[in-house]
Amino acid sequence: MRLLQVNALDAQGGAAVAARRLYTALSRQPGVTSLMGVMEKKSDASNIYVLTRNRSRIKQKLLDKCSNALLKWAHPNGSTFFSAYLFPGHVARAIYDLRPDIIHLHWISNNFISPLTLERVAALNRPVVWTLHDTWPLTGGCHYFGSCRQWLEKCAHCPVLQRHFPYNLARLLWESKSGAYARLKPVIVALNSHFCNISKQSALLRPYRVEMLPNPIDAAVFRPVPTRLARQLLGLVPETRYILFGACSATIDHNKGYDLLAAALNALPAASREKTCCLIFGASHGESSPPLPLPTRFLGVLHDEISLALAYSAADVFVCPSREENLPNTIMEALACGTPVAAFAVGGIPDMIDHRVNGMLAAPHDPHELAEGIAYILARDDRRRHMGKAAREKVLQQYDMPVVARKYVALYEELLNSQ
Repeated sequence: MRLLQVNALDAQGGAAVAARRLYTALSRQPGVTSLMGVMEKKSDASNIYVLTRNRSRIKQKLLDKCSNALLKWAHPNGSTFFSAYLFPGHVARAIYDLRPDIIHLHWISNNFISPLTLERVAALNRPVVWTLHDTWPLTGGCHYFGSCRQWLEKCAHCPVLQRHFPYNLARLLWESKSGAYARLKPVIVALNSHFCNISKQSALLRPYRVEMLPNPIDAAVFRPVPTRLARQLLGLVPETRYILFGACSATIDHNKGYDLLAAALNALPAASREKTCCLIFGASHGESSPPLPLPTRFLGVLHDEISLALAYSAADVFVCPSREENLPNTIMEALACGTPVAAFAVGGIPDMIDHRVNGMLAAPHDPHELAEGIAYILARDDRRRHMGKAAREKVLQQYDMPVVARKYVALYEELLNSQ
């Protein structure tokens, strides 16, 4: 069975990491040839192919400029990430050349695959699976829709776009997707119960089958390292308590909630602040962000998984103050390393964190309740160790690569057998 994972990148960003991990997990399954197709290849891994190699560079630059100009004219207000690409490409031909039995789409934005290209993919007559890494597949261009509910029926007058005449970009993209999906007939993979529910409510996706399957993680790589050793290797003080926070663009991406982290740390009781330091990865400084009330060490961008595992293992608690999330890799990584997590109950996070068992859930965007969760984890060493063991056990049972890979293989085999 030849399986092709399609994502804009093979590294950098949560969707790229998740798609790459699934590609790796499947490659370890007997009887499976695992491939990955990307717009831009960052790694030197084998069986990862650039699907845009047949594009004329000059033509592609012109199309990209046109697409960017259309979006710029619509004037997004910046309240959420909005993207739109309407032009055809040669990706379907490149996919055909790889001869996959199953085509599995992931994050295809950033001028990679348009609805017109999806129609060409549909013409290949291969089963198509599509994992939702954000809400772009079910909206007229928004990657997170916030409080907007137009996606339930039809994106028409998008509140993110400030110009709708002489063309309505959100409506145009929505209608293009609707036509493409009717030909593609994808099986939708929701990574959590929240995305499963909104997929079934969405006018774009409700006609299609929805399965709930998680991303995998390599629990042999992300595993607990003795705390003292991890701190020694990172040059940290062994006796200090550490609160860890990290994400891509950790201090500048509004959705990641660095400002809410600052507010939560300000709300910590005095006992929780004593001999406590904050560690941050994904940024080298926080000059343009609100200052944290605790001594802070910026670890920069951690490019390898071993360094990430050391950071999680060195911490007493990992905090995820994101405003919106799907199934965060960071939380899964922290749990795999036996580190309890305090986070807001948004998106798929409640699927990952069992309240007071392997972490603490707070009401969305309430820094005081998040502070209470952090304090609860820090208060007792025995409780924290118990929560850490429960965290690791949940990952081994639900998210470890072999466990997840077998579930995906079963889905792929069912789709092939039903053709």
